[in-house]
Amino acid sequence: MRLTAKILSWLLGSTLVVMLSFASLAIYMLEKNLRAEALNSHKLIYTLFLPSVTRYLWEFDITGIKETLSNIIENNYANKIYIFDADSTLVTFLYKDPKTGKISNSNNASIIKETENIITLDKKKSLEKKLYNDEENFLYQDNLPNETSRIIGSMLHRKRANAEPSVIGYFVLDYSTSNISNAIKAMIRNVVFLTLCITVMIVFAIGLLLRKTLINSILKLSQASLNISRGKFIKIPERHGSRDEMKDLVKNFNIMSSQIEENQENLKNIAEEGIKISSTFSIEDLAKQISESLSKIAKRNLNTEFYVINSLLHFASAEGFHEILKSEETGENLFLAPDDFEGDPTGKKRFSISDNGTGEVCAIIQISDIRQIYQFSYTAAESVYSAIRALQISVSNALDNMRFVKEQKEQQRLISEQETARLVQNNLMPKSDFRTIGDFELANHFEAADECAGDWWNYYKLTNDRLLLLLGDVTGHGTASALLTAVVKGYCDSIHTQPDITTKAILSQLDSVVRNSGDGNKVMTMFAAVLDPINKTIEFSNAAHNFPITIKKKQEKNSLSKLIAQGKPLGFDMTPTPEQSSQIYEQRNVTLENGDVLIIFSDGLIEALNTSGEEFSERRLKTIILKMAENSVTEIKNEIIKEFREYTFPNKLMDDVTFLVCRYKKIS
Repeated sequence: MRLTAKILSWLLGSTLVVMLSFASLAIYMLEKNLRAEALNSHKLIYTLFLPSVTRYLWEFDITGIKETLSNIIENNYANKIYIFDADSTLVTFLYKDPKTGKISNSNNASIIKETENIITLDKKKSLEKKLYNDEENFLYQDNLPNETSRIIGSMLHRKRANAEPSVIGYFVLDYSTSNISNAIKAMIRNVVFLTLCITVMIVFAIGLLLRKTLINSILKLSQASLNISRGKFIKIPERHGSRDEMKDLVKNFNIMSSQIEENQENLKNIAEEGIKISSTFSIEDLAKQISESLSKIAKRNLNTEFYVINSLLHFASAEGFHEILKSEETGENLFLAPDDFEGDPTGKKRFSISDNGTGEVCAIIQISDIRQIYQFSYTAAESVYSAIRALQISVSNALDNMRFVKEQKEQQRLISEQETARLVQNNLMPKSDFRTIGDFELANHFEAADECAGDWWNYYKLTNDRLLLLLGDVTGHGTASALLTAVVKGYCDSIHTQPDITTKAILSQLDSVVRNSGDGNKVMTMFAAVLDPINKTIEFSNAAHNFPITIKKKQEKNSLSKLIAQGKPLGFDMTPTPEQSSQIYEQRNVTLENGDVLIIFSDGLIEALNTSGEEFSERRLKTIILKMAENSVTEIKNEIIKEFREYTFPNKLMDDVTFLVCRYKKIS
């Protein structure tokens, strides 16, 4: 409605200005013509009666002059007539009262004074010049007071037939133009009223047309855009029978909406299939799941073949798993030599899976060339290939999990289910307790409680030298907590590759993963931070986790501060509405300066008890951090461990203890 009002206001103003301009021009031309007609009419009167008045003046017949003047002033718009002699002396005059119409010629001081400047020397010279140039023998003046115009003419007389005419007097005729002004004023009122009515009618008609052809479509586009932001993809009905730009815009918008919906559905499918793939713990199940996932994403049977180099799983050969998994003739597993992995076979497309530890190829996904067999377009084929590349990390994680489980089974055949889960959990975190990643030094410590819990942390190198740090804690203990941690880790390995991923988006996606995993009774706290050395910022979001602590140097003095952001635990049973989904996890930024230190920790560190039942506490942790602020990250970590163990000895840990110490140290 606001756009409609603006357009109609502009049209109303523009149309009104144009019509009033044309009307003003027409009125001006009409007024000019009326004044010209009035002048011509009184020129004619002047011409007709001038000989008689001239003759009477020559004969000095005042009575004859007055009678003639009376005839003139009674029958037209003339309101004053003056007769002057050659010396500019007033001979006689007649005056008609404009209100009563009464004619008089009484002499009084005001009349005498009024006539003093009528016949001036300049006017005499102008009349003589006209006479000399054989032009019309009169002068015209308009815009005199009281809406009066004036004609001044010289009266000529020849003493003999062949003699030169001489000026014997001057004839002055004043006539009123008030009738013209009144007519013009009335016309202006009528024209303005008529123009306003016509303009309103035109603008109203144009407004209805715009509303039907343009505004309604724009409002539908606006509502459709809002629906897309809420996750609702509702197409806009196209107008039939019209071929204009607005129809093309609606058509293109529907195409864009369909593409966005399709892309979101693909991303959702990739994420869901990635979780399924990461959650498999056998080669057979993994091969089946890969085949099902790729067929679902491509909406075609891709004849998926999956080959694994089982030397990584303590076997000497490379074993291939087709969709059938076993040879129909022999019932044995299919094998493919590692040397056969180079290049794409005819009619096939291959994708290599790299081992997370060594970086070497550990598996091959082989599918039919969908451009050749199914006649996919380049864009459609690349979309499927991109989905497969996105799932490569999930496949690699599944293989890692399987390899680790197999290794542990070989070493400890009698290990309990809970212990296995705890070891899986430990394997999900980086092994080294110190590393340098670009401009960052990172030290970490993880100490599991006696009972398997759910602490987990990891780091990821992002584009533009950024570093992603994640630390989470699953509620409760046991196998379920450890397995949920594995699912979260697998998903994080996938989503961190998304372009321009943010901490808020990571927690939002993990919230759905945790809610839909397991029996739905587990929740997880997590802190996520992206350290950007180029833009000098720390971007962070928090899912009900302990607030991390930063060390910053201010005026040569170290100071501590918390990174505070609000958010609910991951998987908490609160399904957000589309309007609330973007508000669950707060995303904030702080400045990253050279030498800054970030400490992220789980609640197991500060809530551990001593023999008196007192907690280690965040206050004691801050004291240690401030004391060791100038030391290396490894020294800070070791001091925290030392103070922690001295405080809690000989109590056993009731919860996992995990913390990270990260320093930004710009490399020259």
